[in-house]
Amino acid sequence: MCFWKNGLYRRGKFLFYSGEIISLHLKRLEIFGFKSFAEKSELDFSAGIAAIVGPNGCGKSNIVDAVRWALGEQSIKSLRGTRMEEVIFSGSGNRKPLNFAEVSLTFSSVASDLNLDYDEITVSRRLFRNGDSEYYINKSPCRLKDITELFMDTGVGKDIYSVIGQGRVDEIINSRPEERREIFEEAAGILKYKMRKKEAGRRLEETRENLVRVQDLIFELETQIEPLQEQAEVTRRYREIKKKIETEEKKLLSFQLGSSRDQLARTEKQLQSVRDALFSSAARRGLDEKELQERRLKLQEEQAARKQKEDSLSYTSRTLEQKENEKILLGEREERYREQIEQNKLRVKQLEQLTKKLSSQKEKTEQDLEEKKEQLKELEKEHSRVEDKLARLEAGALPGEVERQQEKIYLIGARREAALSSVDEVNRQIERLHRQKTGLRDEKSVLQKTLAELEKSLSTIMAKIEEVKKSVSQIEVEENELAGEIEKKEKKQASLLEKKRQKREALSGITSRLNLLEEQDAALSGYYRGVKELMQARSSLPGILGPVAELISVDEDYLPAVEAALGSGMQYLVAGTENNVHDAIRYLKDNKGGWATFLPLDIIHRGADPLDRYPGWQDLAGVVGRASELVKTEDRYRPAIDYLLASTLVCRTLEDASKASRYLRQSCRIVTLDGEIISPGGVIRGGSLPRRNNAGLPLGRRKEIETLRNHQQTASRELSQIEKELKVLEDSLRVERKQYARIISHRQEILAKIEDFQKEAASVEREKKAVNDRLQMVEKQDGDYVREEKELEERLQNLQHEISKAAEEIKKLENALLGTREQYRQYLEQKNTLEQSKTEVLVKLSTCREQRNMLENRINEIEANIGKPADEMKEIEIENARHEESLSRNLGEQKNIEVEICKLTEEKAVLIEEVERRNRRLNELEAEIMVLEEEGQRLQSRTARQEKREKQLSLEQTRLQTELNYQEMRFKELFQTMETATLEDGYNPEEGRQVVESLKEDLEALGKVNLGAIEELERLEERINFLKEQKEDLQKGEASLKKVLNEIDRRMEHYFQQAFEEVHSNFNDTFKELFDGGQVILKLTNPDNILDSGIDIIAQPPGKKLQNITLLSAGEKVLTAIALVFAVLRFKPAPFYLLDEVESTLDDANLTRFTRFLKQSAERAQFILITHRKRTMEEAGVLYGVTMPEPGVSRLVSLKLENNLIVEGK
Repeated sequence: MCFWKNGLYRRGKFLFYSGEIISLHLKRLEIFGFKSFAEKSELDFSAGIAAIVGPNGCGKSNIVDAVRWALGEQSIKSLRGTRMEEVIFSGSGNRKPLNFAEVSLTFSSVASDLNLDYDEITVSRRLFRNGDSEYYINKSPCRLKDITELFMDTGVGKDIYSVIGQGRVDEIINSRPEERREIFEEAAGILKYKMRKKEAGRRLEETRENLVRVQDLIFELETQIEPLQEQAEVTRRYREIKKKIETEEKKLLSFQLGSSRDQLARTEKQLQSVRDALFSSAARRGLDEKELQERRLKLQEEQAARKQKEDSLSYTSRTLEQKENEKILLGEREERYREQIEQNKLRVKQLEQLTKKLSSQKEKTEQDLEEKKEQLKELEKEHSRVEDKLARLEAGALPGEVERQQEKIYLIGARREAALSSVDEVNRQIERLHRQKTGLRDEKSVLQKTLAELEKSLSTIMAKIEEVKKSVSQIEVEENELAGEIEKKEKKQASLLEKKRQKREALSGITSRLNLLEEQDAALSGYYRGVKELMQARSSLPGILGPVAELISVDEDYLPAVEAALGSGMQYLVAGTENNVHDAIRYLKDNKGGWATFLPLDIIHRGADPLDRYPGWQDLAGVVGRASELVKTEDRYRPAIDYLLASTLVCRTLEDASKASRYLRQSCRIVTLDGEIISPGGVIRGGSLPRRNNAGLPLGRRKEIETLRNHQQTASRELSQIEKELKVLEDSLRVERKQYARIISHRQEILAKIEDFQKEAASVEREKKAVNDRLQMVEKQDGDYVREEKELEERLQNLQHEISKAAEEIKKLENALLGTREQYRQYLEQKNTLEQSKTEVLVKLSTCREQRNMLENRINEIEANIGKPADEMKEIEIENARHEESLSRNLGEQKNIEVEICKLTEEKAVLIEEVERRNRRLNELEAEIMVLEEEGQRLQSRTARQEKREKQLSLEQTRLQTELNYQEMRFKELFQTMETATLEDGYNPEEGRQVVESLKEDLEALGKVNLGAIEELERLEERINFLKEQKEDLQKGEASLKKVLNEIDRRMEHYFQQAFEEVHSNFNDTFKELFDGGQVILKLTNPDNILDSGIDIIAQPPGKKLQNITLLSAGEKVLTAIALVFAVLRFKPAPFYLLDEVESTLDDANLTRFTRFLKQSAERAQFILITHRKRTMEEAGVLYGVTMPEPGVSRLVSLKLENNLIVEGK
């Protein structure tokens, strides 16, 4: 199966595809845990048509949702849900909810179309209940973007038009023309251009806003240059004074460094002398310490020797004590051994008595055992005699003969009983047949009566159908007239909607610009930092009335001139009194809020007016007047405005201004209406500056805000008027549409009624046929019952004969059995007597055997116990011998210990004498050490005094060194070098300090200095240049974006026009194929505006006139919509087509056309249909049945068809 990627071409009456062939097609769909598919389900697709069938509500449409979802659908509404987690199987009565859902799509023949190295590819999507989502390509994790890019331009994706779900056909039919154009936009591929256009428009608006901000920044920064230039000049003077102070301070510090170094040298000399004396004392002290150490070492040696002797004495004493304890223990152990030997002798006597007692018991038990064995032999002989008698009695012939006769009687009786049961069963069957024959005759009568009533009912229904058909024509006339009226009003509505859109866009632009300006105004954009700080703190500074720009208003014509005349004066703050100004300045200082210029109304005055010296200036050509006269303000602010503008003259042009300046001898400032300035002294400023309607200046911005508010109100009124007209028109359209809908509904009701009558007639026909079939069956069954009754009567006669024969045989056998019964009774009595005797003998025999066993066990027990006392006596004998040996060894050890005790007593006396001698030597050494220690203490006192002096000098040295280091560090920090200044002879440091103080006073006289003013000025100029470059870039970007928007519109028009024409051509072909003729027209509602125009469908089925699709019958509407869908799909083919019950509302005739068209299309396309129409199923090569064997769980069954026969199923 092949698809075609690009356009179409026509040859004769046939339509062909041109371009690159797409061999990609859907091979397999795997679903697990998605909606109702709780188990893993797999659908294999091949070329041609595959149908998915099943009852309503079993989950067929979930397969369509699964395909969309796997390809990345993010809209849960499109998947018929409210939350994405709802696609995971939520459980049923017998199943637990699943934790995730997974759907996989496998495509084959992908190598050429997707530029891949393998022939198949599988894309998968998995969603977990916690909201995590995963995508895979051939089981490798990926992003949704990767899947989208993989299938780009192949016709596969979540928005593909080849997947047509339920209701999509109805949307095409009932949608408005403007909504219907979305189909063509999607086919033309311009949706991405619409998104790009929207994005470009947003970027254009952002660029314009950025351009406004950059221009505002440039203006604000340019107003800061002049104050910074003044501050830079002060900074230069500050640096000159600072340099002089540095020179004088260097001399002072150089002098201080020299003095500190001299004092440090003297201190170091004294310290060295003290340290020499300390060294001599330390040497003498070392000799004394050495001798003392020797005495202490001898003392330690003597103490160690004494300690050794004391340890030996202690050890000897402990050993002596230990030996004496051991002697006592050996004595106690001797007594225990002797006691144990006596106890063992007593135990031997007890064991000898026990042995004699057990031997006596054994002899008596053996005698009893011999008696029991003799008794057992007698009982066994008695049992043998009884067994012989019983065997001879049972060997006789009488018992066997009696049993054989009784068995024969029993068998014949059983046969007779079976025959009697069969007779009862046959009688019941005959009675049942009689009842059934009676019921059949009654049913036959009822069927004949029903058949007559059905024929009468069918005639009545056909008459009603003819009567209802007559009213359809009149309704169609009313419907056409109302449709024409609605079409006119819809065109007018479209025109008003376009006007509304244009007005809304204009209002949006005004509102956007107004909001931007109001935001700038609220943020005090364009004002100096100090002005902003005071304006924001106005509530705490009531005397600050506001900047000049907020207190005046100017006509639009004079705005450039007044702005130029005021310059930075627009930002001067008007204050009530001088004290208010002092409070404001204090606030700025406390908060480091910058600078501001104030106009206190209580002290401000203009001074001499230069214009008063030149009468007649009012008569000069081109003079407009004083600048102050062109400004409107409250009277209380007038002194401040006159101070700024009364001496400024306004002229119309620069030439007029030049003439006036020469007349006034360049004594005052003159501005033109375009903003050029001639300053006193003849300096002229002019040229071209971007004004942006003065939005960057506070005064111009407020004027523009006022103008925009007026425009906003006007646009809002016009928009409101259009909306009112639209509402009236929409109300009228709503009424007419409702009326049209009622007519359509009425016609549909009539058609439905006709269809109901037809269905009813068909139902009556079917019922009539069923009654006839039943009547024939009843007559046939009645004959079958007659034959069955005859067979049952013959069988009854045979059974009765068999019963009589069995009764005679039983009687003969019972007479023969009477002679042997008495003999048999006597036989049974003898047998019972012998069996009773046998039982009694067996009981006695069992008792005797048990007693014998008990005696044997007792003998064994005695024999086992009789050997134990002998064993124990042997063990006692061995133990006594061991005790005797231990007793002998114990006596030997006692003698040895007594010898050792004597020896240890002598050693102890010797050690005591040695310890006393060592103690006397230790006392002598301690006395010598004491004399040496007293001499050392005297030497230590002298050394301590020397160390104290050394420490004082050392601290003084450290202090002087620290002071010198600090001076050197400060010198290096101040001058970045350690090279001191050259001092002239007789340098006076006090005079140097006075010079420094004088220079510092000059420095303080400069006031607050902006030390970074020079660098700030350079950075500000650099910033302004950078912003100007940014402005140029933004202007170029704005022009580029406008060009892009125009190009997007051009491409959209081109692609839409191309798609519209080709789809129109395809639509005609598919319409003719489906209707066997006719024609269809696609009509733009607004051809002049192709990008916003709606699309009407005018159709002419065979035998009818051209009319809007809404006027067609229900079946014609559906078929026309299907034709449109296939026309779009021909223009933009896809690898596969998934149609969900698109033909569900078609009647049989239209369904036949649809299936024929579908079969033709399947020769070059892969179709997957969800359907419940039998005719559609017949065209499918494979049927997938969807069932719901348990509530809420869907399951698949597949069948392969050939020539409408099932050849394979699973």
